Amino acid sequence: MGTDLFRVEITGNIARCSMNSPENMNALNTEMGYPMAEAMGEVLADDSVRVIILRGEGGHFCSGADLDLLGADLDPPFLNQAMRAMGSLIYQLYTGPKPVITEVDGFAVGGGLGLALASDITYATERALFCMGFIRIAAAPDMGSSYFLAERVGLVRAKKMAFTGEVVGADEALRIGLVNEVVDHKEISDKVMELAQKIARRSAETLAWTKRVMNKYQHLELQSVLDLEAHVQPIMLLSQEHRAAVRKIMDRWLQKDGSDQ
Repeated sequence: MGTDLFRVEITGNIARCSMNSPENMNALNTEMGYPMAEAMGEVLADDSVRVIILRGEGGHFCSGADLDLLGADLDPPFLNQAMRAMGSLIYQLYTGPKPVITEVDGFAVGGGLGLALASDITYATERALFCMGFIRIAAAPDMGSSYFLAERVGLVRAKKMAFTGEVVGADEALRIGLVNEVVDHKEISDKVMELAQKIARRSAETLAWTKRVMNKYQHLELQSVLDLEAHVQPIMLLSQEHRAAVRKIMDRWLQKDGSDQ
């Protein structure tokens, strides 16, 4: 699964997906984009995969669109097709049933920022740099970057980043809620895999419903969220996994009570 430019390693029920074009900071072009969309489609459809890790090799996550493609007399149908393909990938990552963790080192710029934020959890290294960047090349935000940025840091802060093209370092990204945690670049891969393994111990159904309910909150008013929970929770509480989990917790409590006597 995957290609030399986009590698997919499946370990147990975790898919570790890596952009591998360090010579251009994993820029998005046809050589990278289409194989990525195809490979990620296979990962998203693989029932054995419960958690997805998305990362970049070579000290950078993704520098956005390949500048060699920009500024030229590009074919409009080609541009539309490419944007739709990447847009579909972004949508599936965000709305799909599998938790997605992005591991960001170095630059996450423009469309690369959108890709980095189309996840449920984002870890960054101390070297991570986040930038909307589109304003610098007289372009509009894409790859869902405006949506995800406003969701994480609020519309007012997101607009400032978009209109100025400012570069946000790791510490500031953590402070404003752009990322979940900052980890040393020598340790981030191990930390992210450890987190993925912890999450992947849950059932695919539990993870899928948890992600779906959490994603709905900002699009629905409270009563609709409560109605959705009332529909989902009875299904979950009648599952064999729920019953086994409760028994496991009760057994631990009983063992603890016995040891204290």
